[in-house]
Amino acid sequence: MRHLIDDSLPLTVKLLHHLASLALSDRPLLAHRAAFLARDLVTSHLKAEPEHACSVITRHVDREPEMLSSHRGQVAYRDAYNRAAHQEEKARAVMDLHRAVLEGDVKRTAAVVMELLGRAVPEGASLSTVRDLLAAEDSEPLCKFLASTIRTEWRNANAHEDFRWDPVNSTLLLGGQPTDLEQVLDAAIRARAICHGFEHGVALAYAQNAPLIIWGAEEANYVGRDLSILQAAGESRFPVLDIRRNGSLVRLDGPDISVETLREACRALLRAALADPSIERWELCQTSPGRPPLCVDRTGTHAGLQVAEPLWELADPLPFAVLPLLANAMTNAGEPAETAVSTVLCLAAAHVVGERDRLFPALAQDDSAAKDELISTAKLISDGAKAAAQLLERPARRKLLAFAEVLAGDCHRLRSARAFELAHEFVPADRVLRRHAPARLPWVTALDDSGG
Repeated sequence: MRHLIDDSLPLTVKLLHHLASLALSDRPLLAHRAAFLARDLVTSHLKAEPEHACSVITRHVDREPEMLSSHRGQVAYRDAYNRAAHQEEKARAVMDLHRAVLEGDVKRTAAVVMELLGRAVPEGASLSTVRDLLAAEDSEPLCKFLASTIRTEWRNANAHEDFRWDPVNSTLLLGGQPTDLEQVLDAAIRARAICHGFEHGVALAYAQNAPLIIWGAEEANYVGRDLSILQAAGESRFPVLDIRRNGSLVRLDGPDISVETLREACRALLRAALADPSIERWELCQTSPGRPPLCVDRTGTHAGLQVAEPLWELADPLPFAVLPLLANAMTNAGEPAETAVSTVLCLAAAHVVGERDRLFPALAQDDSAAKDELISTAKLISDGAKAAAQLLERPARRKLLAFAEVLAGDCHRLRSARAFELAHEFVPADRVLRRHAPARLPWVTALDDSGG
């Protein structure tokens, strides 16, 4: 798929997504051809009429909510087909899928292509009208490609409920005519792949002609913000399987969280909060039944971002920013404040001790750079603990603040010490770790506790 773009174009996450989606299409060759044709069509109009081309694509992007709704419906119809135990049920699911693809994806794509060509598809036009308009553009291969997806006799039978499964002859009847059910399914999948390929081709054209793009002042719709959230999660290396909104709540469906992936999950939530600051509550739902969601509200993300923001370009902020995020998540999980503070203390102390032990050989050699790194890390852990303390009730807050102050005091005191002396310092962190380990993480340990 790399040949679809100029060699000089950097492979961004968004661009890689489009190329990977083309490769993973149900009909990769068809999707590839559609993307190739769309890329060339949009590119030629960007160069000739950039204002017109960009306004057409902008109007198309404004319909992303409808496109997403149609996509979810198509996925549901395909799932219903795969789950159906009887041919009659399969037939109904296939006809639903065919209708959704033709009336949704094909009509929308045809309207965009015709607008780019300076033509118009009348509002509410029938599929036969759309096909005739496309067929009239005999010099444009993309129009021919789209027109080939429209079988009006099938769509008419579907629209008028003039279809059924004939169990005697084991065939689908469309308008009384025997029709191969698999052929209708293949036609729907083919049309879907062509339309998806068109979308990817538009993205490739935009990426290759960035200086020609005229961006409007409109804010992204919620689908655009969802895509930004998904990209943020991908950049955090935490896979999100689905995203759903309910007002100011966003639910992300992902894999089960483990001790090893908890930090990446928190990183994804912080990046997502940057992508869409309007969200009041985030729920990261796990795959296995019985595992509670990791819930963080705006108070938690705001506190985490305050710790993280000065560090994004300098170092990984998560060891420090995760502390207020987890304090908030523990509270939202219904954990007592004492349990929450114990978990935060354990994780904070473990990071200090772990960094000291990792740097021990260099400290023992009186390496001043190792000394500076350890003091800097311990200070940042102190800052993260202070931020987390503000999110807990008063008795727990005092305990966490006391540890943060001790850490900060050690950092100040040890700045004048020799590096080798730090190899055995930060003893309070050792004591805290022994007292509060292991950390209770309800999203990871809940099943183990219930099983015991």
